[in-house]
Amino acid sequence: MKDRRGIGRLAFRHAMLAALLGVLLGAAFSVLQFGVDYRQSVETERREILQMMAVMREPAAQACYNLNTEAARVVVQGALSYMPVQHARLVSDFGETLAEGDSDKVPADAGTAWWTRLIAPTQDYSLPLDFGPSHKRVGELKVVTAQAPRVERFFRDAGRDMLLNVLRSVTVALALGVLSFVTLTRPLTAIARRIGHGPSSPPDVQPLAEAARSDEIGEIASAFERYEREAGERARSLEAAARALAASEVRYRRIVETAGEGVWQVDGEGVTTLANEAMARMLGRSVDQLIGRSMFVFVDVADRPAVQALLRPREGQDSERCDIRFLRADGHDVWAEVSSCPIADADGRSSGTLAMVTNATERRRRDEELRATNDRLTSMVADLERHKSDMAHISELNELLQSARTESEAFEVVRATAAVLFADCAGAVAVAGPDEDMHVVGRWGDGSDLPDSYPRTACWAIRRGGAHLQAGRHGIRCRHGSHGTAGAQLCTPLYVEGELIGVLHLHDGHEGQEGHAGHAGHADHHDHDRPDAHPGHEDDPHRQGLLAIDGPVQQRVEVFGEVVKLGLSNLRLRDSLREQALRDVLTGLPNRRLFDETLPRELTRCLRAGEPLTLAMVDVDHFKRFNDRYGHDAGDRVLRAVAEVLVHSIRASDMACRYGGDEFLCLLPGLSAQDAAARFEEARTRMAEQAGHAGLPVEPITFTIGLATAPTCGTDIPDLTRAADAALYVAKGKGRDRVEVAVGVVVEV
Repeated sequence: MKDRRGIGRLAFRHAMLAALLGVLLGAAFSVLQFGVDYRQSVETERREILQMMAVMREPAAQACYNLNTEAARVVVQGALSYMPVQHARLVSDFGETLAEGDSDKVPADAGTAWWTRLIAPTQDYSLPLDFGPSHKRVGELKVVTAQAPRVERFFRDAGRDMLLNVLRSVTVALALGVLSFVTLTRPLTAIARRIGHGPSSPPDVQPLAEAARSDEIGEIASAFERYEREAGERARSLEAAARALAASEVRYRRIVETAGEGVWQVDGEGVTTLANEAMARMLGRSVDQLIGRSMFVFVDVADRPAVQALLRPREGQDSERCDIRFLRADGHDVWAEVSSCPIADADGRSSGTLAMVTNATERRRRDEELRATNDRLTSMVADLERHKSDMAHISELNELLQSARTESEAFEVVRATAAVLFADCAGAVAVAGPDEDMHVVGRWGDGSDLPDSYPRTACWAIRRGGAHLQAGRHGIRCRHGSHGTAGAQLCTPLYVEGELIGVLHLHDGHEGQEGHAGHAGHADHHDHDRPDAHPGHEDDPHRQGLLAIDGPVQQRVEVFGEVVKLGLSNLRLRDSLREQALRDVLTGLPNRRLFDETLPRELTRCLRAGEPLTLAMVDVDHFKRFNDRYGHDAGDRVLRAVAEVLVHSIRASDMACRYGGDEFLCLLPGLSAQDAAARFEEARTRMAEQAGHAGLPVEPITFTIGLATAPTCGTDIPDLTRAADAALYVAKGKGRDRVEVAVGVVVEV
């Protein structure tokens, strides 16, 4: 009875689910169809109204054109004769209502129906009217339709269709439910009853009727019959395996007792439950001395946490390996490789650990020797790699210094390269200034207390003419650092042919911290060459400061300094040669070569920017007379005085150069001829005031200026030069000692 009620409940649930599914599917399909049908009804009514209004277009247009109210009433009545039309109105183009009417076919309370919350109760339509060949607008026909007849009719039809769809879906779903019960539920119930009875012995097994079916139910029934047969065979094989297990246990116990490796079994508390003779010999004891005692008694104190990790309960049967140091009975240590795996009881709970123990003392000794050899090789390879990297950086430094155009570029290259080569130390580079001070031009790292400038006498490296190292009690600290600064300091002077170029400073502020320096290991290869190197210095805290700046670092500093001082010296030599090539030795002004390089560039820039550019030619009046009367030294002083007056009269962005002999050229970009003339008038006045001063002749010193401005006097250099030269000759013709502007520029001087 209990099984039948279960069958009934299952069938009832299937039937209810099928009915619910049918209702939901029917309702869903009906809602979808409802939307489609409603849109079709709206579109159908709209087409009919538009067709009716199209029929009324001609008579309505004539009535509006002729302002015929009788014809208009006929048109309105014709529109009201259509069932959905609730109100019609014919309006002329002047806004006059020719006819208007309401239909009595539409119920008055349609506007209060429930569906009006979702759908508007009326719909407005409008038809513009034109008349004649010119299609002149004469009026408008307005129609208001009631939605109630169509909507109520639609809802009646939709409700009926929805009910039919739901009934149809429920019927189909119930039929499927019945079919499912007959073909699926009832056979499965029969198989479940067979499973509930439990497996039977082979003579009592009765074949299932459902196994003859060719569908999935038949496959399930056939699979269950195979399972029953296999379960019986498995039970018989388990009995045979139990007998074989008992025999194998005897064999394995003999293997454990005669094995060459140690076998050690402990319970969950670490107490020994099994140990073979090999394990006892490894510890210098007997098997009886091991049984019943904790494994931790025979393990070194430092390795007991590792043993605890091996004995901890864990999932699965994975083994773990580690090296453990055991204590022998004679007091010596023995290293052994222990491989452990957990032991589980019949319920699967951990009941202990089984360990295989192999003597590893000799292997550990060989491993230590190989590890030490490998460390030495690794250190040597690291030294070679570091040396290769250092040489690559220094080679790149040399190339960059040769390519630098200014000292500021060279200083930045030196700083960036030093920050890479000496990353473990802070440092700075100082160069010699024109005075007796050293000026810091680049820093890297943290911890350097070097001031921005310091006197040369403050650095022992400069005074000694060689590298100076100070750390702790080693060496004397330079006065350019703070007295309380800790750590090693190395100062290396940079000399080229006896001239001091600069000083390279290194500082390590981690005195006494072993391992801080990346090359501390290299100190071992060089300390034996130092006078104070002797055993025991490794623990001297003052000695540790030297490790940060050890032999390899000092060698790197030496090579780095050679490249830096030669690079800076070459750069200064290039600047000096360029200065000599582009400057007039007597006046210090740019020479004609530099002026010829600058004029085309400035002229092109001013023409592109739409700015003026004024060229001035200056000629010292009666210069030969000064040379003949006062000598060439006085003539040189006159030229220098004129050059100084010109430089102070023009702007910093302008250029004054000695063109040759007693002629000067001035280039004034962005300055008009009028402004330039005013500046040179001031120059003439200033020049006249210097007569008789600073070794100059007593008689007045005057000069004549010719001005030409681009683009007024030309847009190329030859035209501009000829115009300035012509203005100069005009000024000389007018008596000299004046400013003359080239033709084309109106200036009041």
